[in-house]
Amino acid sequence: MNIEKLRVQELMQKNVKLTNKSTTISKAARMMRDSGVSSLIVEPDDDGDAFGIITRRDIIEAFLSSTISGPSHLVEDAMTKPAITVSLGMSIYNCQMLMRMVGVRRLPVVDGNQLVGILSNTDIFGKLLEDIA
Repeated sequence: MNIEKLRVQELMQKNVKLTNKSTTISKAARMMRDSGVSSLIVEPDDDGDAFGIITRRDIIEAFLSSTISGPSHLVEDAMTKPAITVSLGMSIYNCQMLMRMVGVRRLPVVDGNQLVGILSNTDIFGKLLEDIA
């Protein structure tokens, strides 16, 4: 496998779970658990806004934090925004380098302003295992 030639569109997951910033953290956690995902993409407020992302790690930190101590707090209190996004044609190699540089494990995938998928380090790891097995 030549990871420099492999593109995001070949590995990304198309079934992306969305939420909005006014969802409670408890509801977001249940959505993740029930959907079997480890993150939710937070929808932009309008056309000029950016996507956000909330992960299991964000939720755990929110519950352990002294500033966000209850289940009624909102996604906007714990999400990362703007989320770092990548395009369909970006190489997996460059995505992995980007993930490592900024310390994230998931990248929403966009086509223009449209969300079309998500790429995670789990997707990349799975492909690597597939090719060496």
